[in-house]
Amino acid sequence: MSSMVNTLTLQKEAIPLVRSGLAMKKAALEFSLKRYNERMESFERRYGMDSQTFAARFGKGELGDEADWFEWEYVLDAYGETLRQLQILEHIHL
Repeated sequence: MSSMVNTLTLQKEAIPLVRSGLAMKKAALEFSLKRYNERMESFERRYGMDSQTFAARFGKGELGDEADWFEWEYVLDAYGETLRQLQILEHIHL
């Protein structure tokens, strides 16, 4: 990830609105992250392997094409993207 810093100019009156919007987005992302994590843990318990092992085995084609594998892969991808977005939000300073 680049450490480039960009500056955004806002009218003073807009700052509370932007802060509020960012707080709402952060809360929504945290909620989604929790749900994705719960879903990953459910798969891990059901199939007796952690998500990293699953991803490696699925990526190598070792697990076949069962619908659960594709859902688990989606949940892993969604978890990673949600985490990425939360990390971006953590670096926004108003």
